[in-house]
Amino acid sequence: MQNFNSYWIASIPRTGSMWTTNVIKEILVNSNFNVLPNLQLKTDNEYLELYKNQAFIDKNNLNKYVFKIHTRLASLPPKSKVVTNIRNPYDICASFYEFINSSLEKAIECGFRLSIFINHYKNISKDLFMVKYEEIEMDPKNLIKKLADLCDVSLSETQIEKIIFKFSKDNVSNIIKKNDNQIRSDKINKKNIDNRKIIIDEAENYRYFDLKTGFQTNHISSRKTGQWKMVFSNQQIEQVIKKLDPIAIEFGYNSEK
Repeated sequence: MQNFNSYWIASIPRTGSMWTTNVIKEILVNSNFNVLPNLQLKTDNEYLELYKNQAFIDKNNLNKYVFKIHTRLASLPPKSKVVTNIRNPYDICASFYEFINSSLEKAIECGFRLSIFINHYKNISKDLFMVKYEEIEMDPKNLIKKLADLCDVSLSETQIEKIIFKFSKDNVSNIIKKNDNQIRSDKINKKNIDNRKIIIDEAENYRYFDLKTGFQTNHISSRKTGQWKMVFSNQQIEQVIKKLDPIAIEFGYNSEK
């Protein structure tokens, strides 16, 4: 029987993959494993290097690794399980557009890639575990139980409730706010700031990165699921629907036509 020590949360952006990453880590911590890396990394390449140089050769059964990437792995790495997140492509598009402050074309492309990404991972892993965003919002208890089964561990009801609370929307918002305020305070007081805590995107927008959880500035939207049209003009909505409606239908979401 293969000993799995690596869990890859491989998803396109804005699908809840950071929640999934933190919850799997917390499940393993509650099961007395040493979970690595201790701090979240910022890039896919950093995670890939950590797997190659450490996880792949690690023979300590108490060590477990959790990698969050947006890259399509060419094949399933040894000793690994893959988890991916699924979300309505309309909500992905709106969330990406807001969070990244991207062009409409790039936001649409992000939602469109859901099909390409999921089908790729279905082809390389017969045991691909898929997390639906709606489960995170509406049924985290059962989802955490299923993720614990994936990790071959069992949790008490109390442990599950603590994980739900720790990574609830309100608590995650508080984590982000506290981290943002601390970094702003450090900048005002001209303190040295760890470069790992700052993300500068293609549009030269700054976001602050919490090293413990990986949550970032504006990670949580005030919109509710399904309110994606609030972000766009009527003309933009037409463009989004034309491109993403087939993808929405493919994954069981309602047509917007």
